[in-house]
Amino acid sequence: MSRTRTGVPWRVLLCGLGVAVLCPTGLTGQVPDTAATRDTTVYLIDPLRVTVERERSAPPPVAATVIAPERVRGTLARNPYQLLRRISSVDVHDQGQGPGFASNVVLRGFTSDHSSDVLLVVDGVPINLPAHGHVEGFADWNLLFPQAVSSMRLIHGGASPLYGDFALAGVVEVFTRADAEGTEASLETTSFGDVQGSALVGRRHEDGGFLVGGSVQREDGWRANMDYRLANALARGWRALGTGRLEGGLSLYGTTWNSPGFVTVPAYNAEDVRSAVDPSDGGDSRRIILHGRWSRPVGGARVMQATAWAQASDYSLYLHIPGHDHGGDAGTVLQSGEFDERVGGGGQVELGWTGARGDLVVGASGRAESVGYRHASTVQRAIALTETDLDATYRTAALYTRWRRTIAQRLGVDLGARVDRFTHTSRSNLDAAAALESSTRAIVSPKLGLRWAWTPQLTLKAGSSRGFRSPVGIIGDPAREPYIAWSHEVGAELRGDRFDAGMSLFRIDVSNERLLDPVTLEVTDSGGSTRQGIEAQVGWSLSEEVRLDLGVTLNDAHLHGGYVDPHEDHGHEEAPADGPNTGDDPVPGVSRYLMRAGAQLPLPWGLPMRMSWRLVGPHTPVGEPEVETRAYSLLDVGTEWEWRPGVTLEMELSNVADVRYVELRSSGFVTPGAPRSLSARVRVGTH
Repeated sequence: MSRTRTGVPWRVLLCGLGVAVLCPTGLTGQVPDTAATRDTTVYLIDPLRVTVERERSAPPPVAATVIAPERVRGTLARNPYQLLRRISSVDVHDQGQGPGFASNVVLRGFTSDHSSDVLLVVDGVPINLPAHGHVEGFADWNLLFPQAVSSMRLIHGGASPLYGDFALAGVVEVFTRADAEGTEASLETTSFGDVQGSALVGRRHEDGGFLVGGSVQREDGWRANMDYRLANALARGWRALGTGRLEGGLSLYGTTWNSPGFVTVPAYNAEDVRSAVDPSDGGDSRRIILHGRWSRPVGGARVMQATAWAQASDYSLYLHIPGHDHGGDAGTVLQSGEFDERVGGGGQVELGWTGARGDLVVGASGRAESVGYRHASTVQRAIALTETDLDATYRTAALYTRWRRTIAQRLGVDLGARVDRFTHTSRSNLDAAAALESSTRAIVSPKLGLRWAWTPQLTLKAGSSRGFRSPVGIIGDPAREPYIAWSHEVGAELRGDRFDAGMSLFRIDVSNERLLDPVTLEVTDSGGSTRQGIEAQVGWSLSEEVRLDLGVTLNDAHLHGGYVDPHEDHGHEEAPADGPNTGDDPVPGVSRYLMRAGAQLPLPWGLPMRMSWRLVGPHTPVGEPEVETRAYSLLDVGTEWEWRPGVTLEMELSNVADVRYVELRSSGFVTPGAPRSLSARVRVGTH
């Protein structure tokens, strides 16, 4: 079955927008007339001021991390995954095969292969892809545009009733800026030859505003065949209509990349890590997202808000799979070729009340996606044999409610529930007589949380909730049972004028799990598992110039029961039926401990110094239950210098000690970590 590719028009559109947003008038070095009429201070371009923030729901009474926008935009990071692990106690295993080969966000014992166990939501739009042939819930975070972020929040577990599918390990909520006043630009480079540039321009009036911007990135990488090109563009705006507010935007994302392939363990030990397996490995990906939001009071203490969105994407991946070295001719290198095209949309309507008996929210949401997926054996990106050709759909509808109340000014009660009804359908195009397979099921997810204000500074909290996610392989077998997780947590928070600390004890019991080997693409049924551990963090501001932060996570994550391997028909291969799991193996890919420390200290000449150190403990690789990797630690050091008002130079030395470490290991193959590198960035228009 042939399909019309949409890559060329999207690429032209992305390149055109990238050129347009990177060349505003203010970047020519001339002083804008508006700046001269306001005051006598000379700026290269107008400073950017965020003027509008949006409402968001209160976090559930579990561990939640709120990341200030200045920390997002002020942290040197080559991609959003690196950004996340530098500013929060979250581990990330970089797949290292290009931006379209999404990395693993490891949270509370979940491997989150291709970030599939953590729901990413940007401006109310879910980013994880359902009915995905590579891994269900695939989430490429590279479509995030950090310079445009207004607020960012990490919620652990499935405690929020607002989100259902894929919110198993947690939810990352991101809002981009609705508007701004002025212009901002940045240019960054590294010692590897990487270059990234971004620009934003915005205006605001009493009854509305807008923001447009873009980012273009070229990375050469430190290994052979590791280069990529990536572009993001967005347009955002809002307008007051009567007592209400209408806002929305359009975002575009496109990338093309080359992949160096995976390194064998003997080659890594021999320090032979820079060569590429197949120079034709790589891929390309594009996505377009349109969203809108309407909110207004509807009398008394009631507020109504509605969100709608639509998106379309396509994705092509070519990667050498170890163990499949020879095709029809001796020495021919076979690749795994995957192709995904989809369109979808959804929305949410919510009504909230605030009164003497507490806050009540009632809402409904829905999502629909139509997918075409192919898997083939390829040679230098040419299809040799089509193995899978599926058309699939994903439909879901949900009702949710949440009630919060404070009793006797000390006890906070947070009750919620969510009911999700979703349908998966699938049909093979390789068999003309194949019947349409379909499955519909409903899942009820109760949520309970408690807070107790022991003192004005000390708060105790507890929570219990149920979450779920669609399983790996459901695109080829809609009857597969979803993963179900019960999450429980107790903890405490201590806050002072210059001091804040928190600790949580958590336990998550999961059933119906399946594991995907990211190297061999083997899939195994692992039964159930238990994730439990301790999280603690402390922050101390000694002065405006001195800030110390420390975070620690201890994980104990184990599988229950042996592997069971039913027949698979969507392109993945099955592990042997007598797989190695003995019933109490560690959950693969999960570090036993993680520690992160950060410091901001003054240097001579008024320069600040930023230090970021992380210690990553050992983990058991996928497919190697008898192996445990080594722990490693990395130190990054940076500073910034305000050359003149509105112009700042930032520099950072990453992996100061040039530590050799493994980002990802699976089935005897590794993705090596990046060596020492120097980064420099010039920011203009930020203050």
